[in-house]
Amino acid sequence: MNEREAVINELLKHEIIAEPEVVSYIIERGGIKYVREIVEKYGHLGYITYEDILPRAPVVSETTASGGSALQVTAVQEIRGGEGEKSSFSKPVAGEYDWDFQVILDASVNMKASGDADDFRKLFEDRYMRLRNIITRRVSMRGARSIANLKDGEVATVGIVYETRPTSTGKLMFELEDPTGTVRCLYSGSEIVLNDEVIGVRGRYSRSKGLIFVKEIVKPDVPYSRKNRRIEENISVAIISDVHIGSNTFLKERWEKFLRWLKSGKDGSETVKYLLIAGDLVDGIGVYPNQEEELEIHDIFQQYEALARYLEDLPDYIMTVMIPGNHDIVRNAEPQPALPGEIRKLFNGKVEFLSNPAVFSIHGYKFTLYHGGSLNSLVELIPGVDYDMTDKMMEYMLKVRHLAPVYGDKVPIVPLPRDFLVIEDVPDVLVTGHVHTFAYGIYKGVHLVNASTWQEQTKYQKMMNFNPDPGKVAILNLHEDRMYIREF
Repeated sequence: MNEREAVINELLKHEIIAEPEVVSYIIERGGIKYVREIVEKYGHLGYITYEDILPRAPVVSETTASGGSALQVTAVQEIRGGEGEKSSFSKPVAGEYDWDFQVILDASVNMKASGDADDFRKLFEDRYMRLRNIITRRVSMRGARSIANLKDGEVATVGIVYETRPTSTGKLMFELEDPTGTVRCLYSGSEIVLNDEVIGVRGRYSRSKGLIFVKEIVKPDVPYSRKNRRIEENISVAIISDVHIGSNTFLKERWEKFLRWLKSGKDGSETVKYLLIAGDLVDGIGVYPNQEEELEIHDIFQQYEALARYLEDLPDYIMTVMIPGNHDIVRNAEPQPALPGEIRKLFNGKVEFLSNPAVFSIHGYKFTLYHGGSLNSLVELIPGVDYDMTDKMMEYMLKVRHLAPVYGDKVPIVPLPRDFLVIEDVPDVLVTGHVHTFAYGIYKGVHLVNASTWQEQTKYQKMMNFNPDPGKVAILNLHEDRMYIREF
């Protein structure tokens, strides 16, 4: 069997048919070894064309689109964005359709907690049960027993990880806990395991040693999505984050250029019917030491008033969906409730206020919107990633089916009876923000967007040698199930 046949057979194992050019592309990049990456990124399509594996998120700056050379365009389909260009549409397409928006999860409705030990127990029991139900659906985990009922020999069980530590021989030792007890586990594989994850393990149990010699770790993960999500209506969702109105580093000109584009109803904006904002709507007051030195608006209510004025001029057919972040006027611990009523009344009726995180559907597409506080933890805990690889951290969230898998650390979490950070429903789109970088990727058919900021580098970021990537808007066209990126 030659290499081409081997690649084709491997694709067929995953129920994928590919154009000949795609097979050649795979061979050029490593053959069989590269098939897995193709499967993860494009397996949900079923039939992969060469156009599919070209860069799926074209980036177009205002200057480039109008003939400048400030940013090179790489595109599957060029987006023309100059404000003076003529649109091929006589009127905005998005205005022809009704909104189809449904809230699936809003943590604001259940925020009561006393903070005593029993609340923490209930939180972790809820996390355990929800993720255990997912893990035990796997064929390899059928027949899993509780820890208290383990017997010598081959076993399978599910628990919460704690006290991970490497051994002197390079293996990983950790404790696994469920409501019935604890057991030590010894693992020699390469799978990353973090404290507080809920995982399944298969291996050989020795009661005398009180130890499972782990052969396999099973994470909740998400299945490959092969469904056709494309809808009949030609509408799009614009995705942004971290506006930080009120800061003297707020990029006012670029923000206003973006809003002018939205309001123009042309040059690519004619399909935009929804605007998602993933937290840090304003810069806030007293969020970090000496913040007042970097504020242009020193009253937080005036900051929200400024944001409301900006959004009230958007076309009537555009719905804005927003959640809070760590700079907003809600508690810092997650989950965070939606903005309070005294703030919401500043905005018109075209704005939907939800908690952080929130889950909702737009014309059948399921979105999970999370500000992204846990990214500051995951960047330190997952080997080999940095802030330019936020899509890889988001992949990890999906693998463990939790938005903040490590309890506490840099993300305070409220001990509620329900763990709202569990990713129980598999999203079509996962959105985060917070770290002021931009990233786009696809994991098992799920669109991953770490949304861009509208704030330039602050003094603190300069001290930390952190360079933000501002002014980018992710635009998901639901008719094409394709992501475009526009830079302002």
